[in-house]
Amino acid sequence: MKKKEVRAEDLINWWLEKYHNTNLDRVQEAHPEWMDNPKEHSMDFYKAYAVTEQQHDEWNKWAKEYTRKVTGHTKKFIDHGWPWVYLDTSPSIIQPETKNEE
Repeated sequence: MKKKEVRAEDLINWWLEKYHNTNLDRVQEAHPEWMDNPKEHSMDFYKAYAVTEQQHDEWNKWAKEYTRKVTGHTKKFIDHGWPWVYLDTSPSIIQPETKNEE
C-alpha cells in the first residue's frame, strides 16, 4: 500500500488561513514581485505573515498530527524527520519590540 504525502503548501496554507485569513495563492497575487525571485523574498514573506508563539505552537502540534494521519507513519517516524519539514513550512514567530536603552 502506497503512503500518501503531505504537501508543504497544505501545511503553510493552514497557518496562513487560520491566522491571516489568506493563502499562498492570494499572497502571490498581492505580492507578484516576490515570485520573480522567491528565495530573495522568503524573509519578506515570513516577516509579513509571522504569528505569535502560541499560534506557532498550535500549528506545530496540528501539523505533526495531520502529517501522521495522512501518511500513516508513526509518531516516532514523524518526529525523526520533522526538523526538515519544520524548516520548510513553519511560520515565523513575532518578535517583541525591544527598547533601546540609552
